[in-house]
Amino acid sequence: MAGGRGTVAGSGAAPLAPRWWPAIVSYVQQMHAAWFAFRAYGRPRHPALRVCFAMLAGLAPLHGERVAARTGDRNVVDEDVFLEISSYGTKAVDATIRVLGVDPLVNGSDRPYAAPAELELGAAALQALRGANPMRLLYAKEVSHELAIAASA
Repeated sequence: MAGGRGTVAGSGAAPLAPRWWPAIVSYVQQMHAAWFAFRAYGRPRHPALRVCFAMLAGLAPLHGERVAARTGDRNVVDEDVFLEISSYGTKAVDATIRVLGVDPLVNGSDRPYAAPAELELGAAALQALRGANPMRLLYAKEVSHELAIAASA
């Protein structure tokens, strides 16, 4: 703050951005765009398509209140949309669970670039991320239900 005054940061170009910038800014922005494009255009055209967004869709689901304020659409939960959790730790995963619940989240990693984060979540949440939810993503609903029953026996 120059002269004891604050400033307001907005969007704009960053021509002198550091090397890490694209992975934190551009890629996250692209994931936001993918999330909202699918909601606006993909889901209406493909109502039964099961889809999984990498890296928690860049945390796009956390903007549900902004979407609701501008569009009136308060429905952010889609039972056929999943979010893979790579690149994020406990705080981001927990925040996403608070918005969407644990059911759409699936475990993932950025290997070989980065080791997966050690998540500080309860055993039930970790089991959902690593077992039940990936089964629901990868298999038809009837099959994943039968597999979940068999796994819990």
